[in-house]
Amino acid sequence: MTADLFLFLAAGFVGGAVNVAAGGAKLFVFPILLSAGLPPLAANATGTVALWPAQMPGVLVFRKSLPSSPGMLAVDAAFAGIGAVLGVLALIGFGEATFVGLVPFFLVIAVGAILFGDRLTRWMQPIARSAGGPRMARVIFLACGVYAGYFGAGLGFMLLAAVFLAGDSRIHAANARKNLLAVAANTAAVIPLSLSGLVVWPAAISVFIGGVAGGYVGARIIRRLPERLLKWTIALMGTGLTLIYLFDLRP
Repeated sequence: MTADLFLFLAAGFVGGAVNVAAGGAKLFVFPILLSAGLPPLAANATGTVALWPAQMPGVLVFRKSLPSSPGMLAVDAAFAGIGAVLGVLALIGFGEATFVGLVPFFLVIAVGAILFGDRLTRWMQPIARSAGGPRMARVIFLACGVYAGYFGAGLGFMLLAAVFLAGDSRIHAANARKNLLAVAANTAAVIPLSLSGLVVWPAAISVFIGGVAGGYVGARIIRRLPERLLKWTIALMGTGLTLIYLFDLRP
């Protein structure tokens, strides 16, 4: 068990470091938890719960950049939160075999979001100028919430594109809104996941502690590296690790 705890700490450390650099912590934490012997659903739920507190500082740092319309923000957050609960219910209801079969598909989504999220935000801007942009954005907030509750890797990049679609083109305001929606979705997901019996709490606590340390180190060191190189490295390594463990899990 002691060796596993060190592995969980390492998973959190790597996840926290890459998260401050370019995002994508779940791509590392999930396969490392699998390698420690956690079943796929337990690894997924444990990773979601363990990484949740690390998102709070982003909301606090950018809180002054949030749009001054609490009613609109509350509605957006409600869409994301409802979607997340639906995602958790789907995760539990459809079971492990369905989840393992869908993870490669979600990996493609996550890697694409990490590598091309900035382009996606640019593509959204012409649509955002149309009358239907904000309404379409809320549908995407709901869909992102479902994804957050079911798997969640690369969620922040998807939400940022949706925020731009909603018409928020100022980067600090968009980041603030994205962070708030991510916390809303993950908070809504964490509550039922914590009650589901899927979370391995010693692993979750260890990943959280490692993530705090990794985030501190990553903020000081990794940000000095080229962002594009980091994104490709994180996407490829995370995908490779996950596919190796998923291949071992398949019957």
